[in-house]
Amino acid sequence: MSKASASRRSRTKDPLPASVIRKGTSRVAMWRVLEIHKIVQTGKHPNCSSLAAEIEVTPKTIQRDITFMRDQLDLPLEYDQLKHGYYYTRPVHEFPMLHLSRNDLVALFLARHALEPLRGTRLERMLSESFSKIAEACPGEISIEWHELDEAFSVKASGVLPADVTLFGDLLDAVRACREVNFDYHKLTGSKPEQRTVQPYHVGQIEHGWYLLAYDPARKAVRTFALQRITNLSLLKTKFVRDPRFNARDHLGGGFGVWSYAGEEQRKHEVHIRFEGYAARVVAERLWHSTQAIRKLKPDGSVIEFQADLSGLEEITRWVLSWGRHAKVLRPGVLRDAVQAEARAMLE
Repeated sequence: MSKASASRRSRTKDPLPASVIRKGTSRVAMWRVLEIHKIVQTGKHPNCSSLAAEIEVTPKTIQRDITFMRDQLDLPLEYDQLKHGYYYTRPVHEFPMLHLSRNDLVALFLARHALEPLRGTRLERMLSESFSKIAEACPGEISIEWHELDEAFSVKASGVLPADVTLFGDLLDAVRACREVNFDYHKLTGSKPEQRTVQPYHVGQIEHGWYLLAYDPARKAVRTFALQRITNLSLLKTKFVRDPRFNARDHLGGGFGVWSYAGEEQRKHEVHIRFEGYAARVVAERLWHSTQAIRKLKPDGSVIEFQADLSGLEEITRWVLSWGRHAKVLRPGVLRDAVQAEARAMLE
């Protein structure tokens, strides 16, 4: 058998199991391989030299990693002679090296809560990047969105109840096995819990809270459920087929936080808000929404105009109120009216 045919055979048959890969590859090597994967996914056709410069290793190390990715991980990685770089010959939706178990994900959940006292520190930012990379290994099951808090805020650490860990683990099992679940859910506006039967799609940490994104057959739409308001969870034997078009980021993209405003994709609000003082500087420092644009109204940045395109206004209303007199809604009028109405109600 020729070397070429042997190489092709190794790329198409029996990649090593994740347990073997984890034992035979150091953490640093695993990180390099994941970085190479992410860079190749951009479609920029990187080569060994450019990858080595970006990851800060030698080209020979990159070549060994690429060989490992092709021959052991069965990734469709090839070299384009015309563009002088590597590319994937077919879409790669799931990275094969990091299949996290339920125990791994529960540990991630616990670690996330254990690090609450570090919010706003340099160490928190460093750890949040690492946790996000781990979460990217299972995008269909779990996501973590860590946002830095301003120095003006402090966080009181709180413990994690055993019931929280059990609920989190059971929901992950349901997501991964595509099994329907039944639970009691207490809506913010409800006087008592109501029973729901849903098809769980995703468990995500959004705006410092954990949420379940699930398709509700009774309402024929994807709904968002806060884990802390779920009780009496039961995993049902009923299996379901997950909508392949569903993407957690896309689902939440129209709102300003947790609310998804499903079915309102065609209804967009072009929001313009004027910020001044400390609020202008803080708002300009962070990414609040994927569509945001910020324009300086004064050269020193003490006054800015914030713009974003949103499907709904409930959460942005609360956000504007949180800045007090340092924020002024320019448009739309419906948002300005909502803020004024809430302010008047507070005075009353």
